Amino acid sequence: MGSCPLCRQNSAIRLFQSRDRVHHLAGIFTIFRCQQCRAIFIGPWPSNEELAAYYPEHYGPYRHSRSLEKQNCVGLKRFVLEHFYGYPLVQSRSRSLLKARIAFLLSYVTAKGTIPYRGSGYFLDVGCGGGSYLHRLKQRGWNVYGVEPSAAGTAQARSLGINVCHGYIEDARFPDGFFDVIRLHHVLEHLTAPQATLREIARILKPDGLVYVTVPNTQSFNFWLFGANWYALDAPRHVISYCPKSLAFLCQATGFEILKVRYQSGAFNFVRSVRYHLEEQGKQWPRWVHGINWPSNKLIRRALKPFFLLMDRFRLGDVMLALLQKRVSSVS
Repeated sequence: MGSCPLCRQNSAIRLFQSRDRVHHLAGIFTIFRCQQCRAIFIGPWPSNEELAAYYPEHYGPYRHSRSLEKQNCVGLKRFVLEHFYGYPLVQSRSRSLLKARIAFLLSYVTAKGTIPYRGSGYFLDVGCGGGSYLHRLKQRGWNVYGVEPSAAGTAQARSLGINVCHGYIEDARFPDGFFDVIRLHHVLEHLTAPQATLREIARILKPDGLVYVTVPNTQSFNFWLFGANWYALDAPRHVISYCPKSLAFLCQATGFEILKVRYQSGAFNFVRSVRYHLEEQGKQWPRWVHGINWPSNKLIRRALKPFFLLMDRFRLGDVMLALLQKRVSSVS
């Protein structure tokens, strides 16, 4: 049995052992599941200093995205941003019901997944990495801020002119009720103290502000299928992994409520999990299966799309996208 870092109950069971499969850094880690809140976590429990060693300077999120080379948002996409997502008017002179309806229809083909503009447009990206996402939002009219514990990621983001605090969110000392929107995109699973982070977020978020959380889903079909070879497990960087129950527990404990959750799958995790499986247990598979470049095979990725859509419909997708707001009682 192990003690759960999320709910503090001594009811966790050992699942299997894992290691760094991405950067191949030294260390063996035991993966536990809490029987109470269903969180999955690693042991031995690392300090922030120990964990930092598993984030080399070439860690992917620290790099600038290729999308920075693309032209700033103009044309139909800007029209949709202004008249469907509520962004500041740049391309248009006025709003109207007709424009809103046209923008609604166009939103099915462009600007999908855009975060709607809110309030005064103050936006915080926790764990912003190299700052590419914030750079795009700044171009679109947001007042953007970032927090990043990595010196390499902070330097990359600041090179784009982004206001980034090097450290953790508590180090930034933002004013009370400062932000309209706060984002944790594949960040929550990296945090050794998620309760403290969400409580700080509750303090600096406006009463009507929103929090966007993206996190791997341990209740997914792929985790059931691949287990220790699930790519999104990513030990030891993912110190706590979540399912709907454990995420709800964390939100309840820190003064948030979940407005909605949707699930999103794709070939990215699946094909890399297949590769891990073949590396570990692939002796019984034919040679031609090993010869496939699973991560890069476009035919396989496209063929799997209907399957992933079905998994999302049954809430078994690899990733949870949750929208949070502060509970009314915690605001008052």
